[in-house]
Amino acid sequence: MRLRPPDWPLPRPDAIHHIVEDFLTDWTAPNAHILPLRRFLENCLSTDLRNFFAESCFLFAFTHQKLPPSCQQGYLRMQGLVGSQELRHHAVQAGLLQDYT
Repeated sequence: MRLRPPDWPLPRPDAIHHIVEDFLTDWTAPNAHILPLRRFLENCLSTDLRNFFAESCFLFAFTHQKLPPSCQQGYLRMQGLVGSQELRHHAVQAGLLQDYT
């Protein structure tokens, strides 16, 4: 940018993400900041940025040509989420996994 002339215009962006910013902003608020930012990035990257359980990544591997990044970086490198009975029960109730029991 330093090499550009002073009157050189910046290129028009393809997408813009606006956020509210002040000294009271809670940047960790899931519904106010994290979810809209994640959806904006998913739209820009055309991919799903959520984290998935190993079972979901296994199903994605057999039914989709492109895996979500969390499955590529975690499940395929044997670094997926370690499941527990409580976590599995919560995932079934949330509709993230099917109950095979």
